[in-house]
Amino acid sequence: MIDIEDFLRCMGKVVEIRRVTDLEWTFKLRDAIMLSGILRVNPGIVTDIEFRFRSPDGIGRIKITKGTILEASYEGILSLQLRPRVRDCSKILVGRETP
Repeated sequence: MIDIEDFLRCMGKVVEIRRVTDLEWTFKLRDAIMLSGILRVNPGIVTDIEFRFRSPDGIGRIKITKGTILEASYEGILSLQLRPRVRDCSKILVGRETP
C-alpha cells in the first residue's frame, strides 16, 4: 500500500491535503515558501507517481515496481533543495522509513 499522505508530510510541513479521487491529491506544503501542487498515481507494473508544483513551477516523478524505487527525480526551480528530499521521502512509498 502506497502511503501518499505520509510521503507528503515528509516533504515539508503540510498545510492542507485533499484527496480528489482514489488516484489524485491536491496539497499545500510550507517550507521556506508555500508550495501548492497536485499529485497523481498511475498504477501498473511500474507505478508512476507524479507531482507538480505551481509557482514556482516544478515536476517530480517517482517510479516504483515490486517494492523497489526505480526513479526518484525532481526538476524545477527548487531542484537543489527538493531533489534530495524526494529521494529520501520516496522510501516511505515502498514501506521503508527515511534514514
